[in-house]
Parts: sequence; structure tokens; C-alpha cells
Amino acid sequence: WAPIAGKSLPSRAFAAWWLTFTGFWRALFTRGPLLALSSPPTLGLVLWVLSWLGRKGIYVLHDLHPDLGLALGRLRPGFAASLLRFIQRRNLARAKVVAITQGMAENARRLQPRARPQVIENWVDCTAIAPKPKAESALARAQALAQPFVLQYSGNLGLLHPLDGLVRAMADLPDCVLAFIGRGARLEATRAAAAGLPNVRFLDYVPLAELGDSLAACDVAVVALEPGADRLAMPSKLVGILAAGRPVLALAPEGSELAQLVLQANCGLAADAADPAAIAAAVRRLRDDPALRESFSRNARSLAETRFSLTGAAEAYAALLAEVSGNKVSTSP
Repeated sequence: WAPIAGKSLPSRAFAAWWLTFTGFWRALFTRGPLLALSSPPTLGLVLWVLSWLGRKGIYVLHDLHPDLGLALGRLRPGFAASLLRFIQRRNLARAKVVAITQGMAENARRLQPRARPQVIENWVDCTAIAPKPKAESALARAQALAQPFVLQYSGNLGLLHPLDGLVRAMADLPDCVLAFIGRGARLEATRAAAAGLPNVRFLDYVPLAELGDSLAACDVAVVALEPGADRLAMPSKLVGILAAGRPVLALAPEGSELAQLVLQANCGLAADAADPAAIAAAVRRLRDDPALRESFSRNARSLAETRFSLTGAAEAYAALLAEVSGNKVSTSP
């Protein structure tokens, strides 16, 4: 829904309600269980309303509202926040709930005690995205990224992702390159922060078919999450990075779900997103220790294959859809 939503709160609200309205009428004339995502939050109302007509469905939490908006300072306590909380509680009450992290599941239960969320984490197609030497990446060759030590931030430069400290750290890393690939609400602010830094570059999104090659065009991949968003969201870009076998630099508090996932799997390092010195120190450690990077790379790919595989997620959703519809399902090939 984001491409039609715009940046202002009124335009995003209009887009959310428009998708909810059109989604309701399409769902009304279909059969079988329904599946709705938590973004926009009003979309779950389709499940809630149709549940009174006997329809069953699954509500997938990719984020929690209004908690996320409040944590990011995009929403203030008041009527709008209360309305979103009312909607979210209704959404959680009458559908089978899926959360993509344990922390989000716990927050969902706090918000709606009747909810019994099942955790099914984000997934990645490990066939479409596979480890590849940077020197073999067409993007790395085309953009002169094959030789220098390259940090890459790929994906949405959104409000969830604190990037200013990373950019400031590059002033102390003149022999490294930071490549941003993507767009988002923080793009222009990040460009402004990088003014005068020749080792910070901005590239546009690549076609989906070229994502694996794009993710290979770096030595270390960066994932960032605002501290207040912990247990309310999880960057989906992480699983693609893991599948590409890239060491991860997680810009998040060490105790956060994101940092703990990376550190416990031994596939990268974590640093405070607001501390340029700590970020620069982590980058130097990774730059100066090829053996450590290689170990992180192997562990990243292994984690993608064992914990975040497309097959595992597909089987979990197939079983859940069968449970909701009252049918049996075979998960064998």
C-alpha cells in the first residue's frame, strides 16, 4: 500500500481506508479462508467484519499499531492512537494470528489477551538468492565496488531505520565505501547527512531478478532498527542478506531481538546506531579480519537455510490454512 499512500498522515490514512474498502468487497465474493497483513492496520478489519458472517482467516503481524507509530514519534497519544488500538484489538480477537517474531507475539497477547499468536518468521528463497563472491557481482563491477571494502544498506530507507550514525562513521573510514541501494522516507535526509563524504554512494533499487547479484556487491551488509521499534517490527531485508551469505552489522541495542538474532547465530556484529565511533570500530574489526568475515558468512547462509527457508514457512502456512479451513494438508513434496 505504501506506493499509493504518500508521506503525509492524511494521504496514508486515505490509502489505508481505500485498500480496506476495496479489499472488503473483493473478499466478500471469494471463498475459503482469508489472509490479511497488519499494514495498513485497517486491513485486518476485513477479517473481523467477515468473521461475523462465518468467514475464517489469518492475521499476519508484520508490525504493531499504534505502538510502532508512538515509539517512532509519528503518532501522539490521543484520538488517532486510541482508534488504532481499538482496531488492532478487534483484528486480533477473531482471527488466527501469526507474528514474525516472539516479541511481537508477546506484545499481541498483551494488547489482546484472547489472541493466541503463532510465530512464523520471515522467509527467503535460498535458491533465488545464494552466496556469490563480490568480484563476480555484475553490480559491483559496474559501480567500481569490487576493489574497496564495501558496506551495503539495501532496501527501504524508512522511519524504522536509523542511519545517521552510520553515515557519520564513514568520515572515519576513508578507505571504505558505504553503498545505499533503495529509497524511502529517510533518503533525502540521509543524502544531506552524507554531503561531502565521497565514500558514501546512493543507488536506486534493482529489479527483483537481480537482487541476489546486488546483495553480493558488498563485504558487509547493514541492518538498522530504531530502539523504540524493538519487539514491534523486524527488518525483512535481513533474511535476504543471510541467504546471500553476507556478514551482518546490526545497528540496534545489543539486547534487542535483531541484535540477539545476529549475535547468537554468530553471523555478524552489533553496534549502537547512534554511536559513530562504535560503528566505525565494528567496521574496522570486520575489515581487518577476513577469517571472521568468512565464518560469519558461512553461519549466515546456514541460518537462512535452516531457520528462514521458504519451504519451512510454506509448510507452516499450509498447515495453518488447513487448520483454519478444517481440512487436512500434506506437506510432502
